[in-house]
Amino acid sequence: MIRLYLVRHAIALDHADRGDLPDDDRPLTAKGRRRFRRAARAFAQLGEKVDLLFTSPLIRAAQTAEILAGKIRQDDVGVLEELRAGASVGPLLAEVARLVKDGQGVALVGHDPQMSELVAVLGDVPKQDQDRIDFRKGAIVRIDVGALPSGRPSEPRWHLKPKSLLLVKGLPLRKATAEKPSKERR
Repeated sequence: MIRLYLVRHAIALDHADRGDLPDDDRPLTAKGRRRFRRAARAFAQLGEKVDLLFTSPLIRAAQTAEILAGKIRQDDVGVLEELRAGASVGPLLAEVARLVKDGQGVALVGHDPQMSELVAVLGDVPKQDQDRIDFRKGAIVRIDVGALPSGRPSEPRWHLKPKSLLLVKGLPLRKATAEKPSKERR
């Protein structure tokens, strides 16, 4: 089994506040750095072994990866173009398959919607439930997979909520809401 730790970058400078700064260069906010340091510390205390750590080349993801690397005492952070914002899941899984061996743990720091798509694909989330995926900025999701790039078989283990630091079993899914019957006017 391969232990995949999917990490969505922490809170970054808002699009509206970036001015002339290109989107690729948006850094983490002070709040984002502070909150993710706490989440990375909580993750490190779990004692999970991360053999490889890869990040998107974008500044906000690289800053998130550096914080994580410091807390888990990981010296090397690799950059994968396949983690760039807007990239598709297939080429990413193929590249990770090339780099990772069975029994290793790998952390992938990237962006939404790719991170949520990875949760959906690797967590076997049915199409009709994919809008329930709640992968917050700075969250970490562990999914164990048998083989890559197929991701089969897979076992969603837990997710770490970035604000409350709760470790919750399974995938980050919003609860299903029962539709209330509409009142008809007579």
